Amino acid sequence: MWGKHKGTNKVYKPHPLGKIPEDWWLMNILNANDPERLGYPTQKPEELLERIIKVSSNEGDVVLDAYCGCGTTVAVSQRLNRQWIGIDITYQSISLILKRLEDSFGKGVLEQLKLNGIPKDMEAAVALANKKDDRTRKEFEKWAVLTYTNNRATINAKKGADKGIDGIAYFQGDKDEPEKIIVQVKSGKVQSGDIRDLQGTITLEQAALGIFISLKEPTKDMIKTAKSAGIYQSRYMSQSSDKIQIVTIKEILEQKKRLDVRLSFEVVKSAEKQMEVKAR
Repeated sequence: MWGKHKGTNKVYKPHPLGKIPEDWWLMNILNANDPERLGYPTQKPEELLERIIKVSSNEGDVVLDAYCGCGTTVAVSQRLNRQWIGIDITYQSISLILKRLEDSFGKGVLEQLKLNGIPKDMEAAVALANKKDDRTRKEFEKWAVLTYTNNRATINAKKGADKGIDGIAYFQGDKDEPEKIIVQVKSGKVQSGDIRDLQGTITLEQAALGIFISLKEPTKDMIKTAKSAGIYQSRYMSQSSDKIQIVTIKEILEQKKRLDVRLSFEVVKSAEKQMEVKAR
């Protein structure tokens, strides 16, 4: 079809493939109440990444996001049947992505992933814990907290003194109100005084439970001190639990030991279910 420019006699012939695309895209932003939002400060809408991935790749192609943050590129690539590689410097982001994938595609998708750069044995855990750079060494604490809580705890992001709190998790208490769990990680020498300090933190924070994660094996006095703190029982628990529990990195890695409490009140929301991926 031929046409004229409005207000002139200039005749034009439309492009045979249709209108030439504009150099900008109209996208809906993620507002605070958007069901897609996970609480990550720089999160991008999936609509944007879907358009980019569709126009630049085909099914089966590999998509690389070297700064993957909360994993929007990763999640969209998974949904669009692309292979993908996601890279981030902090375990907190990796944890969020793992949780997002599990929420969106089921636990089967996690069994198909290849994770590199995080401790898989005691040698790697010791190496990460003994890093000279304080920021990198903090990643050991984040990894320990999030791995043991199945990526459900909140990392204590306060700068300076952490008051003995490396992570916090919440669960439903008997009074139908959230109860707090304090998580503390130690990579150096440990002693019974550390358990007493944790007990004091639990009291100050009005927490119900305390988890002491240690790279070193606990002493007999530590175990005795932890047992003396008593037990916690809730109608939401199948059995009673020690108020202070000592967990070693070795148990987390080799025995796959995890926090056996149904957590709630997560700071990071769950991603919406998209499709189920079966484990192979």
